[in-house]
Amino acid sequence: MPSGKYEMAVFTKEQLENARTKGQLIGWVQGAASVGIFLLLLQFLGWIPLILIAGVVGFAGFKWLSRKK
Repeated sequence: MPSGKYEMAVFTKEQLENARTKGQLIGWVQGAASVGIFLLLLQFLGWIPLILIAGVVGFAGFKWLSRKK
């Protein structure tokens, strides 16, 4: 049962800055990994299949994001 009280976490400026920096670093690593995987797939498949796959995935993502809730 909820007690009606909210727990509130208080963070220092240093903790927030460290979390922001760590999040940016993780984003850069994810971006680099995505580019590496794309280039690896490009080497094996070629341009045309990748463009078709990207189009299908992009269209499906657009439809999924623009659906009515």
